[in-house]
Amino acid sequence: MKHSHSEIWTHLVLSTKNQEKIFGKAESKAIMEAMEDFIGSHEDQSITYSVLPEHIHILIKLPENISLNGFASHLQTFIKTKLSLNKGLNHNFQWEKNFHAHSVSINRLSAEKSMILRQEVKHREITFEEEMKFLGL
Repeated sequence: MKHSHSEIWTHLVLSTKNQEKIFGKAESKAIMEAMEDFIGSHEDQSITYSVLPEHIHILIKLPENISLNGFASHLQTFIKTKLSLNKGLNHNFQWEKNFHAHSVSINRLSAEKSMILRQEVKHREITFEEEMKFLGL
């Protein structure tokens, strides 16, 4: 019998190696479908995400039975596998070795979701590189 429960909400940013802009409209659509499939295969999950040309923002409740590194690696592999199943899509890319992640408190979930959904607008004003500098990376 389970005696404790934790909800660790995480804002995860995965990027392509050297921030190469390779996710076009077709790749973005396939990644969005992959994210929905990923959530469908994991019980009790909710996800908010935004796919941009060189990176993906994801807000998810970290599963209790997996580390953040393990989760990020699993998700990266899942996305690449889904892209490889679609002919004509770029799936021969590499992920950046490091990723950004920070925890999000329950009372900030709504604001964080909103921020993620506005990423396209945000990146019209600042680059991904500027965003990562702001985050200390």
